[in-house]
Amino acid sequence: MSQLDKAIRPKRFKVKNTEQVFLTVELPTGESAKLKVIDCSINGIRCEYDKAYSDDLLNFFNCIVSSSKLSWLNQETFLGRLAFRRISPKENLTHMVFSTIDTKVPIDGSLTKCLDLNFNDFEGASKEELSSEKFNLASFIETDYQNADLFDRMRKFDTYRKEWEKSDKYGYKTVRECSKGERVNLSRKRKGNRNDYIVMGSNDYLGLGAHPEVVHSAQVAMNLYGFGSTGSPVTTGTTDLHIKLCEKLASIHQQEAALLFNSGYAANVGIISSVTTQNDLIVADQLCHASIQDGMQMSRATSRFFKHNDVTHLESILQKERNNYNGCLVITEGVFSMDGDLAKLDEIFKVARKYNARIMVDQAHCFGVVGPNGLGICDKYNLLKDVDIIMGTFSKICGAIGGFAVGSTEVIEWIRAFGRAHVFSVSLPPSTVAAAHRAIELFISQPEISLKLKNNIKYFCKGLIDLGFKLESTHESAVVPVVIGDEKKLGQIYQSLLDDGVSCVPIVYPAVSRKNCRFRFTLMSTHTQSDLDYVISSLEKAMLKSKFDMNNVAETSKAAS
Repeated sequence: MSQLDKAIRPKRFKVKNTEQVFLTVELPTGESAKLKVIDCSINGIRCEYDKAYSDDLLNFFNCIVSSSKLSWLNQETFLGRLAFRRISPKENLTHMVFSTIDTKVPIDGSLTKCLDLNFNDFEGASKEELSSEKFNLASFIETDYQNADLFDRMRKFDTYRKEWEKSDKYGYKTVRECSKGERVNLSRKRKGNRNDYIVMGSNDYLGLGAHPEVVHSAQVAMNLYGFGSTGSPVTTGTTDLHIKLCEKLASIHQQEAALLFNSGYAANVGIISSVTTQNDLIVADQLCHASIQDGMQMSRATSRFFKHNDVTHLESILQKERNNYNGCLVITEGVFSMDGDLAKLDEIFKVARKYNARIMVDQAHCFGVVGPNGLGICDKYNLLKDVDIIMGTFSKICGAIGGFAVGSTEVIEWIRAFGRAHVFSVSLPPSTVAAAHRAIELFISQPEISLKLKNNIKYFCKGLIDLGFKLESTHESAVVPVVIGDEKKLGQIYQSLLDDGVSCVPIVYPAVSRKNCRFRFTLMSTHTQSDLDYVISSLEKAMLKSKFDMNNVAETSKAAS
């Protein structure tokens, strides 16, 4: 789709019979050209291009048509000047597009007899044509806005949003009612007037967010310390609970010190923007999380990206640019959030050290899941002591909020002093800190929790492979992508899953490419094999209902890898 096709514009309506509506324009030669109208909006007209006028019409590029009129069913109206927009091939025809300057196209007059619209369309004729099939969130970022009203783009987005929310693929306002764990109640009613669903998109991988001991720890802390932390970490927001959690995190990661942030996003932004500065170089995997990319933008350092998990490309960047800068920070995630694949940390670490670069690893999606002790990708490659900065979150290990950094005392104290996301934000509530601490204690003392999750991952992946999806049988992360590659069918499958009581929000462009739109299933330790069997059966049923071709699954999955 071209940029012009994606332009935000008023709704267009097709002409029922192109032999009934004509646009007559005055040519530069003084002659007139009569063009068949294909469709129109209140300020635009698309016409069929008559090759008899080809040489003269080409002169209209970047020109103003001095005079024009629209005629239909023995009626006509003068439109005055038109701005020529483009000429383009359309199947076996060629189309020309004009926009009005002096007057509007009479959509709501007798012209309606010739247009494919109904009474309800009249009022919306002046609204932008922003269907969810043609547009997406990226359209509003890419558009060059020239309106003096700052909120004009928000008004346009709201028009799109209302259409988007009606589509099958929309699932971003799912409301959870009073419930917890791997089975929850949603505000949406499904077949049988039920509202219970198996959750397949939760961050609570170990299922500890609803564990009685974790919940009790939060309740006790709230009674003892109050509802909130009352301030930032450098004022009144640090309690003895915060200190104990930091000591626990540093100990299990075999590092000297740790620091808490009020979210994983804040952790990445705070770490990266504080440890790097002007004349430094940051090199990160191109699929790193948005929080890492935003941290790089906030830093005054120079940023580069290497191809996903391509260690050779990483080395080529360092070989070419490392000597042009002072310090250097190489960043990767342990598990990548959309594909669930693991970083080649052993190789990345060696290359980083070869070029005297420090290394930071985001373990948000692998802390509690990957490695012999469940301590992430650094644990898997026995690099806990060696990686310079390890970032993690509490959202995956216990479904809580909060992030952390572990490293040497000198690095952590630097971030404590200069990490703006740490200094200038209210710290985590004591209740959250207490709950996270207890969840980590359970994770360490009861390895069967992690083992159950690993078994569920293996079992679910095997079920998907049996359906025809291309997944590695050795897949280790709790993030399991199911690539569909067709947003329309993705929406149909999503609605079918919901009707069967399976909740997993679809991922569409621009979060992933259009051909790689997908479901991002996440496994929990508390899922039973019966749960997973039901989900796989429901997915197979949904694909059959949508007439999804399993041959396309193999192709798109391969393209996504």
